[in-house]
Amino acid sequence: MNKNKFTQLSAKSVMAALLLMGLGKANAQEEKSEFSIYAGGVFSSIYYDLDQGKVDHGDGVQLGLKYAFYLNENWSIGLGAEYQTYNSTASFDYLTGSYNTTDFENDPFEFRYTTRSYNESQKLEYVNVPLTVQFETGDGITDFYVSAGVKAGFAMKGRYETKMDALTTSGYYPQYNAELFGPTFMGFGSFYQVNAGKQDLDTKIAWSGTLETGVKQYIGERSSCYIGVFVDYSFNSIADNKDENMINYPSNEMPVDLQFNSVINSSYSKDVRLIAYGIKLRFAFF
Repeated sequence: MNKNKFTQLSAKSVMAALLLMGLGKANAQEEKSEFSIYAGGVFSSIYYDLDQGKVDHGDGVQLGLKYAFYLNENWSIGLGAEYQTYNSTASFDYLTGSYNTTDFENDPFEFRYTTRSYNESQKLEYVNVPLTVQFETGDGITDFYVSAGVKAGFAMKGRYETKMDALTTSGYYPQYNAELFGPTFMGFGSFYQVNAGKQDLDTKIAWSGTLETGVKQYIGERSSCYIGVFVDYSFNSIADNKDENMINYPSNEMPVDLQFNSVINSSYSKDVRLIAYGIKLRFAFF
């Protein structure tokens, strides 16, 4: 007898829990608006082709807010704002270059440089504004959903840091048929364990497509949890691949302080795009 009562009590408890979540689902369908916060990661990088070198893609994070307006129980339109980081590292075993310029006395010469173990780390911070359309099955306590749309990404901050094991520079003066490997105050010589420090990295607006799919679980009457996977892919290049040298010789300085450009804005790279993919967790309330 006690066993039967326990069985009946357990069955009633399960039915009550299902009813509660069912009411949550019913109330959710009646709502026209949904607010959510989310976090995503972990693969988020700056992708580009690099002549003579290689690119290692790093990790990043995505944090955002979203508002969704429901057209019916299956379809909704969403608008949001998110913070996204992107990281990559470019490297060359050896890098050489030369170009014509002038020194501080306005004498023309050919500046030559050779580097060993050249390494440049890059980090971008963007604020993205996504506009999406979402479909969800709407047939139970747990729904499957698919969301797709576009994003406009605005560069908030960009930095790069250049390091190399060795750098050798010289100046060839054709009028004298002489190549100078010194003095160092003119920017000529051999330098070791060079660290140019962190510098600003300028990039353009990123126009991207976004796709996300996963499971939506209703929790109580006025909230739900999304668990899914996503991918963001930019349609345009975010950098002007200028025909710039990796190392610039400033003609109007003495002593000379060599300037190091980012590979992203040089002729060595092309088709610079932002790509992010991974897992996304979202908490929503109505």
